Amino acid sequence: MPGKLVRGTSFIFIGQLVRMVAKGGLIFLLTRYLLQPAEYGLLFLTLSVLSVALLLANLGIPKAGAKYITEYRESAPELVSTVVQKTLIYNCIAIGAVSVGIYFMNDRVATFVGEPGISGLLLLGIGYVAIKSLSDTFRMFFQGFNRMGLVATVSITTNVLLVLFVPVLVVLGYGLEGALVGYVLSSAGGALIGSVVLFRRFYERHNVGKDLRKKVSRRILNYSLPLTFTMSANVINSRADTILLSIFRGPTAIAFYTLGKQISDFLITPANSLGFGVSPTYGERKANDELERASEIYEQSFIYTVAIYAPAAAGIVFVAEPTVRLLFGSDYVGAGQVLQIFSVFVFLRALDAITTDALDYLGRARARAVAKGATSVANVGLNIVLIPLYGVIGAAAATVITYSIYVGAELFVIADELPIGLRRLLRMSSTVGSITVGMSAVVYPLTGFISGILSLVGVIGIGGGIWVVLTVLTGVVDIRQLSSSLT
Repeated sequence: MPGKLVRGTSFIFIGQLVRMVAKGGLIFLLTRYLLQPAEYGLLFLTLSVLSVALLLANLGIPKAGAKYITEYRESAPELVSTVVQKTLIYNCIAIGAVSVGIYFMNDRVATFVGEPGISGLLLLGIGYVAIKSLSDTFRMFFQGFNRMGLVATVSITTNVLLVLFVPVLVVLGYGLEGALVGYVLSSAGGALIGSVVLFRRFYERHNVGKDLRKKVSRRILNYSLPLTFTMSANVINSRADTILLSIFRGPTAIAFYTLGKQISDFLITPANSLGFGVSPTYGERKANDELERASEIYEQSFIYTVAIYAPAAAGIVFVAEPTVRLLFGSDYVGAGQVLQIFSVFVFLRALDAITTDALDYLGRARARAVAKGATSVANVGLNIVLIPLYGVIGAAAATVITYSIYVGAELFVIADELPIGLRRLLRMSSTVGSITVGMSAVVYPLTGFISGILSLVGVIGIGGGIWVVLTVLTGVVDIRQLSSSLT
């Protein structure tokens, strides 16, 4: 992987790392000191509902705009400003429509999810949806320009402000309303920086004919359709389970499920960074008819991802319960079993993270959308069946089962698009499986000695040390190649 690619990925990783630390600190403060499980569940139920509204405020348009920024940067630079302009116009129209909808429907939505008390929070959420949508749009623009340092800047600003505003407003006595306002203010910081940088450094007016402007608009809208479908499926996958838990089980169950899922989110930071940072390169390589090079990049990404996340998934199973108990308190210990099931989900999400954006930039968003839609519908159906029977465990199991099918479909599509060396990937994956077994054989007996934070860190450190030694000795990670990529 060239140094430029690694540097871009490094910027994203730094941004994701700050996000992970900031949100981890926020979750720790909220769960350990500031909110009871029921309150925590209500806050994230509200954010789940607002995520559906956020989807409607975006409609895949920012991501489609980013794709055509990448494409036109190479082939028609004079059209880039038109892409930016049209994307923002469509985005603002969608935001306005969604805001009106929330204003008139907040009471009905709150009643539908079984928690009429969040009606006022949903009304406050209009600001959250509008400002976060714009912040996300600017971040996608910078990805399209392949300026990953700026993507990281917007992300870092948002997350640092988040961990400052939310706890302070809760401590000052504003409760869940204050927490939600904290989310709004943090997104506003990212949106402000994004807008200033975009229009000062990247936006240049060009005289573009009416027909060309219409063509650009049409391409953005057309490509946003499969992206919207896929994003809708993503929201269904990630939020419908929370809403169904509210209907069938209540806010405490939401708290356990959300905490388990949030911990799994932290663990995929490296894969998210790699996938997000590398993805524009696939579009560039395809535009230049360099599919072999694109394939090499994906293969290396796949190998590193499997090498990290297969052993990590095994480790999560062993340390999930003591981690939740020691970090978040006995009130949240019910999240431990959820996290154990999500160990498989972590591995699947890591593979998805390096594949999903790659498919979009390679022009295979439609195929991905079909797979995502089908598995999302299946996920809702399984949740409806399993949540009344098994509660949060059923919700977690439904997610893992359907996500496995979806990721398998993604891998099939990208293998069809790129000339990937499947034998090499299978051989390396088999080696990683052996490494995972060896590491697990040492770590599992040690979990019985975990009695506090230090012993927990010690066991994790031993597992990590064994992983490093085995991956280097077996050649899964080539130290020389990695060092040359970083220099």
